[in-house]
Amino acid sequence: MPKALGVDIPGDHHIHTRYCNHAKGEMEEYVLSAINKGLSAMTFLEHLESGIAYSHQTWLTPELFTKYFREGHRLQQRYADKIRIRLGVEVGYNPEAPAQLQKLIASFPFEHIGLSYHFIRRGDRHLNLLSSRKENINALLEAGTEALLNDYFQGLINACKEIPCDKVCHLDAALRHLSEICFTTHHLELINKLLQTMQRLNIALEINTAGFDIRSSPYPSYTIINQALSLDIPLIAGSDAHHPDQVARHFDLLDNSFH
Repeated sequence: MPKALGVDIPGDHHIHTRYCNHAKGEMEEYVLSAINKGLSAMTFLEHLESGIAYSHQTWLTPELFTKYFREGHRLQQRYADKIRIRLGVEVGYNPEAPAQLQKLIASFPFEHIGLSYHFIRRGDRHLNLLSSRKENINALLEAGTEALLNDYFQGLINACKEIPCDKVCHLDAALRHLSEICFTTHHLELINKLLQTMQRLNIALEINTAGFDIRSSPYPSYTIINQALSLDIPLIAGSDAHHPDQVARHFDLLDNSFH
């Protein structure tokens, strides 16, 4: 286990909604789940992408973000005496579209901005680095995992400089469904450079408890968490819930010093 971490356990700050087309349940169901689990705060963090060529859309259009905010504001008013609700966004980096992403971010009053990197271009299409689908896994293996991870970590470094954000989400989750991968010395150097960039720009690190469903630790690993601690990088907990039952999932597995 890691040493004592200053993580905001009373809040779950990475929760999705049905609007992203791969989560289930109404926003209000997530709110009620968070209240029932004793949380004092929660953050919806919905997907935003731009310029991605992929087989199906797993992010919100501007029209869906309008609906998201309309319902979110209603819930903020209805449950104001029970829980603090923030309406945020998980921005998927695209090195070909930083200006478009910046414009989309500025179009809505997001209260919390998480940065991720889900899709990397190879040829005329984008590969989903976090997908569990067999066809996607085969495509990742064909593209070469070492090179993909080089691009992934370097992309996150660039994204921190180009995209206004509050935190980096699930830092080491790329290729998470390929159990045979391991980080090279170069990958570790890029991770260190990324953390130094985050420190300089005052960007927090997300402790994403969805990792416990796939491995025995959150995203990122405890080694990376302790690197972040040594740099005094703030830590923020998130479940990456895609169903109301997943709100605050595995928070009990985090260090008791979080409470």
